[in-house]
Amino acid sequence: MPVSNFKPLEYDYRSSRPIRTLFYLLNRKWPYYVGLVFVFTVKQLPLWAVPFLLSRVINTLADPKIYPIGRLPLYFVVMAVLALQNILSHTFFVSLLSGAVRDMEKRLRSAVAMRLQQLSIAFHGRTESGRLQTKVLRDVEQIQTMCMYLGEMGIGAVLTCLLAVGVTAVREPRLLIFYVILVPLSAGLRTVFRRQMRERNRAFRSEVEQMSSEITEMINMIPVARAHGLEDEAARRSNEKFHAVHERGRRLDLMNALFGSSSWVTFQLSMVTGLSVLSWLCWKGWINVGEIVLFQGLFSMIVMSVTGLLNMYPQIARGVESIHSLGEVIECPDIEHNEGRRIVESVDGRVQFEAVSFAHENARESAVRDFSLSVEPGECIALVGPSGAGKSTLVQLLIGFYRAQQGRLLLDGTDIEELDMRTFRRFVSVVPQETVLFSGSMRDNITYGRQSVSDETLWDVLKLANLTEVVDDLPNGLDTRIGEDGALLSGGQRQRIAIARALVRDPRILILDEATSALDVVSEKLVQEAIDHAIQNRTTFVVAHRLSTIRQADRIVVMKDGRLEEIGSYDELMERRGLFFEMQQLQTLD
Repeated sequence: MPVSNFKPLEYDYRSSRPIRTLFYLLNRKWPYYVGLVFVFTVKQLPLWAVPFLLSRVINTLADPKIYPIGRLPLYFVVMAVLALQNILSHTFFVSLLSGAVRDMEKRLRSAVAMRLQQLSIAFHGRTESGRLQTKVLRDVEQIQTMCMYLGEMGIGAVLTCLLAVGVTAVREPRLLIFYVILVPLSAGLRTVFRRQMRERNRAFRSEVEQMSSEITEMINMIPVARAHGLEDEAARRSNEKFHAVHERGRRLDLMNALFGSSSWVTFQLSMVTGLSVLSWLCWKGWINVGEIVLFQGLFSMIVMSVTGLLNMYPQIARGVESIHSLGEVIECPDIEHNEGRRIVESVDGRVQFEAVSFAHENARESAVRDFSLSVEPGECIALVGPSGAGKSTLVQLLIGFYRAQQGRLLLDGTDIEELDMRTFRRFVSVVPQETVLFSGSMRDNITYGRQSVSDETLWDVLKLANLTEVVDDLPNGLDTRIGEDGALLSGGQRQRIAIARALVRDPRILILDEATSALDVVSEKLVQEAIDHAIQNRTTFVVAHRLSTIRQADRIVVMKDGRLEEIGSYDELMERRGLFFEMQQLQTLD
């Protein structure tokens, strides 16, 4: 779905105004709400008509001279017809309501997913994936549930109150005094619980997000825990978080129970009070016996509606809190801005760093300092240096994940700040150290992000990536499913798939981030051969720890503490006997 479809949500979502945001998310015009209320009114007629018809039945049986006995069958027929029509009207009402709410659910999840794609890499670096997963799944579900509650119970409660108060005002206005007393009592009950329920809902949601994050980490760490015999320790840490969620959930459940029981007691006491008053009015001769049933029914409707609204508050509180939670993603300003910038139609591959400096958030020192380098199209540049020297940060700057805080970065002579980086990245491929695969087929993993790739092109890529023999050995060839994260493949095979995925895009700029650092000698040789094929006629940046793998680089850039320490070919740097020579000697000794 195009990015533009989500722009309105980005600008109109306001977690500080949840009700307005809710109507915006539902995305329906006023005729829809009018129709929804009308259909609800039709479906509720059986409940609303019963007190009136029952009052008529009782009056007819009590005084047939005034109320004709012949009308009794009519009353029963009307009750039956109203009850039967509820099948169609209720189904139609749910269809209307569910259509809007489910559309909102899909739109909201899609918008959050798109926003996550737009947010900066720095945002994702400081936010646990489990917490984000909870927002996409649980928070959207809470908002969806709140909307269904408001639609089914909220509309009913409001309309029932209006009907009951209207009829009572016409038939016996003296009874309105009890309504005036009841509503403030119920509202006061809500006020007593509101703050504590909001705080406990927020605390519970936070605990669930942390639990989701830790579960994700625990699952990822299972091989490490198993290898070191730490299963009990891993289980203990998980149980501690489960216990914290359990305690928070218990407190929240008890608060909800206390709130619900208090509402129920208020309802029962109100009903007893109402029946007492109606009995007194009948004894005085101001109303007849049938009207006791009528007004008691109306009084019951009002009390049940107010109680229902109060009982909805916990779900509404959770829904509103989820709107605030999603606002942390949708309203986050930490995004990459590309609108209005120059669209990149083609790339030659010329890259220039001009006195570039960059420091990570809350870091004491700069990761890259006053770095200058000019790279010609088709040139292969190797980036080496000790850990923390700034190599990976430099690559992140080139991709546009980070923005230079000082200096300029030029791509084909144009400042990166003037370019739409989304369009530039179409000409860039990255082979990371840790290959990310999904549980689809070999073909799906290689062609990820490409709508159509011919078999001829695909097999050319497989040859370049040294994967043809691997594919031939698979039971279903390219259509063989490789398991979650490529579990059925070796490390070298997974890395060659990453290279094939990069080559199928035919990039002008290729970035290899320590692509052979975790491989055995045989796998490294195969991957290195694939890399040698891949870098032909492309501007290539190779981040490497194994210095023996970069002999063929046109130039080697040696970095230290974020600065360019040395630069030259492999032989030139070895003759210079500087930092690169020292690093090479240490690796040779190892």
